[in-house]
Amino acid sequence: MQINLNHLRIFYYAARERNLTKAAEALFVTQPAVTMQIKALEQYLEVPLFRKRGKFLELTDEGNVLYKYADKIFCVVEEMEHALKGFASLTHGSLIIGTTRSFARYLMPRLLSGYQEKFPGIKVSLEVGSSLEIAEGVAAFKHDLAIIGRIPLPSKVKAIPFKPEEFCLVASPYHPLARKGTISWEELEKEPIIIREPGSGSRHFMLSLLASHGVKPPVLLEAGSVEFIKEYVIQSRGISFLYKPEIDREAEMGLLKPLKLGDGPLYIETIIVVPEGATLSPASRAFLEQVDTLKS
Repeated sequence: MQINLNHLRIFYYAARERNLTKAAEALFVTQPAVTMQIKALEQYLEVPLFRKRGKFLELTDEGNVLYKYADKIFCVVEEMEHALKGFASLTHGSLIIGTTRSFARYLMPRLLSGYQEKFPGIKVSLEVGSSLEIAEGVAAFKHDLAIIGRIPLPSKVKAIPFKPEEFCLVASPYHPLARKGTISWEELEKEPIIIREPGSGSRHFMLSLLASHGVKPPVLLEAGSVEFIKEYVIQSRGISFLYKPEIDREAEMGLLKPLKLGDGPLYIETIIVVPEGATLSPASRAFLEQVDTLKS
C-alpha cells in the first residue's frame, strides 16, 4: 500500500497555511474533510503530524520531515503542469505576463499589440505589481514570464536582459534646482526625495545609484502610485526619479522639469524574468522571439 497523494496534498496545504480553515478554502473542500484526511494520513504513517497552538497548527518533528518531502513533490508537480500546458498549438492557448504598473502603461502596449496580431488565438493576461511581487509570481508559476526593472531576484528564476529605459531626476519648474544647468550628486544630499514602494525596481535602482555616489537624501515619503508622486513633485514638495516616458507629457505642459546630472542621462536595465530550469511554453517562446526584434 502506498501513501495517498490526495491525503498528502491536504497535509501540505494545512502545513503551509498552519490553519485547517484556510487549507480547506484553498482546496475548495470542507474543514471536516481536511481533518478527516489528515487523521487518515496519521493513522497510515502511525505518527502524529500536527500539534495545536491556539488557532494555529504546529508541525511535529515527524510532520516537518514529511513537509519537506511534500514541498519537493508538489514543486515538481507544479513545474510539470506548467510545462505540459505549453504543448497546445499556438492557434490557441494562454500567456500570463507579469509587469510593473509603469511598464504596463507605456511599454507593454507596443510589445503586446504585435504579438496579438501575429497570434490572435493566444489569450494574453497582463498582471501588475512591484518588480519583486512579479518576480516571485514567476517563481511560483503564477506568471509565465515577466518584464520588470532589474532587482535582486528570488531563487527559481533567471533574468534575460531586455533593454535600457531612460530614468530622470525630476522637479517642479519652480524648484530651486530647476534654475540650474547641471546638478551634482552632492546637491541632492539635503533635498527631500519621494521614492517608490519596497520591491520596486526603480526604487532599488535609485537608492543604489544614490548610495554609489555617497548621497543619502531625506526620504519625504514612499508611494506605489506614479501619479501621486508626480503630483507631489508638481506641487514642489520634493524631487523624485521617474522613467522618462512617465513624465514626457507633464514636461511638455511645463508641469515637471527633467534635471540634468553631471554624469549625463541615466538608464535602468529592464529584464525578462522566466522560471529557472523549467520548459517554456510555445506561447512564451513565441513572445520572447517577438520582443527580441523590438529591443532597440
